[in-house]
Amino acid sequence: MTVRIAIDCMGGDHGLPVTVPAALDFLKQVADVRLLLVGPKEAIDQALAKAKQVDASRIEVRHASEVIAMDDPPATALRGKRDSSMRVAVELVKNGEADACVSAGNTGALMAISRFVLKMQPGIDRPAIATQLPNQTGGTTTMLDLGANVDCEPQHLLQFAVMGSALVTALEGKERPSVGLLNIGEEVIKGNDTVKQAAELLRASTLNFHGNVEGNDIYEGTTDVVVCDGFVGNVALKTSEGLARMLGGFIRE
Repeated sequence: MTVRIAIDCMGGDHGLPVTVPAALDFLKQVADVRLLLVGPKEAIDQALAKAKQVDASRIEVRHASEVIAMDDPPATALRGKRDSSMRVAVELVKNGEADACVSAGNTGALMAISRFVLKMQPGIDRPAIATQLPNQTGGTTTMLDLGANVDCEPQHLLQFAVMGSALVTALEGKERPSVGLLNIGEEVIKGNDTVKQAAELLRASTLNFHGNVEGNDIYEGTTDVVVCDGFVGNVALKTSEGLARMLGGFIRE
């Protein structure tokens, strides 16, 4: 089956000079995929003309006249730029013309537009940002939320666990992925009220809840999924990125 992916070509810090070459490299590596490149048609056509060995049969350009800047407030992106490359790409998914959408653009805008256009699944109140981090077992730890939701209620953390478990099942084929709740200690008495109440909800759920986990458990691979609010998750992610850059610099020296 051919997978159709809509690409927001104007997203990210550099836009077209990066997204179009990256999309073409992806086509060379993956056979059963078709790309819908979204953005100013003339500019995308020019970028494609400069590239070598372009398989035009697997590419379609969709015009979008507006661009969401990295510092645009989500409300501005949602209400004021209805023909942005990001929104057009997301709407291609809604209309069934694409199976997925990829954007490296404004995260807040992407969350707002996706929630408005695609709506939420029943029982899920908010979208979350997830990533897979390498761990010491040779596998990965799926962590969410990483910044979409700074303030969360206990039920939101439960919902993140549901989404994280579903993601791991889809990507890795694990029927009942283990779930850990990021906390300042493994003990049940640790954490603020939100985390404690979330732990109670997780224990009462049908998920494979391991219990509380600490920051070191992310990279030890203690659980398949680690759940936290977006504030904590974003700090943990950026700290990890900074440490990796520092260690990489030491190694190169």
